[in-house]
Amino acid sequence: MVESAIARPYSGYYRPIARKAAAPVQSVATNHGFADGNKRTTVILLHTLITKSGYRLATVDKDQSLSDAVEKMILNVVNKEIAFEELVDWFKRRLRRPSTTPRQKG
Repeated sequence: MVESAIARPYSGYYRPIARKAAAPVQSVATNHGFADGNKRTTVILLHTLITKSGYRLATVDKDQSLSDAVEKMILNVVNKEIAFEELVDWFKRRLRRPSTTPRQKG
């Protein structure tokens, strides 16, 4: 189950980065391939996939930290309170490419 969950975003079906990020989150968080630590593993895999793809997650709510938003999203996935397309939308709102050159003032 773990191997198929990790391979899911690379099947060719999940080309846009938001879909590619949503696929392993849904699979790892809900398949319970480990006796313990599925949610923590999901966070690590998500971070690795996003950073290796040249993206980062950004907050969209000033009243909620990014780590709280990610934790809530993963719990919603585990509890099946968010469908795959809603998860894709969650990532679309938060994925950013880091700027490569600092902006100069003046």
